[in-house]
Amino acid sequence: MIKSKVLLGTLVITVVMSLLAGCGSNEKTAAKPPAASQEQASGHQGHSAAMPKEDPMPMMKDMDKSLQDMVKQVKAGQTMDAQKSAAQLVSTTDKVMPHMMDAGLKDKLRKAAVEIKDTVNSGKTDPSALESKVKAMQDLMKQTTTHLQTMSH
Repeated sequence: MIKSKVLLGTLVITVVMSLLAGCGSNEKTAAKPPAASQEQASGHQGHSAAMPKEDPMPMMKDMDKSLQDMVKQVKAGQTMDAQKSAAQLVSTTDKVMPHMMDAGLKDKLRKAAVEIKDTVNSGKTDPSALESKVKAMQDLMKQTTTHLQTMSH
């Protein structure tokens, strides 16, 4: 009697595990074809796929606002809000990247934004130490704005 219950329990567990494993593998294979078709679709669009059509200038304004908000929040001792603003700064920077053609400027802008975010996330942030990084970021943002304005979309 006990042997049959153990055998039946083992059989049930095996069937359930194989069904779960089977369901998981079907979802993965089902998710792959749409991704492949998206790549093909974007490949047919040519240059427009590499250069987004939306205007990057509002994003630059958002980036500047995030930077200013973060500085105010650091000075006010609002660490959590400053961390959110720093994360928003990096996120907005990432959204601007596809619009840029200058790889060196892209790299500098991204590094500056991440460096500021890391400084703010490190815990107790010294406003004077952060000031030089913010100044460098503002200079890079000016260069980026000029770069974006001279490019034809």
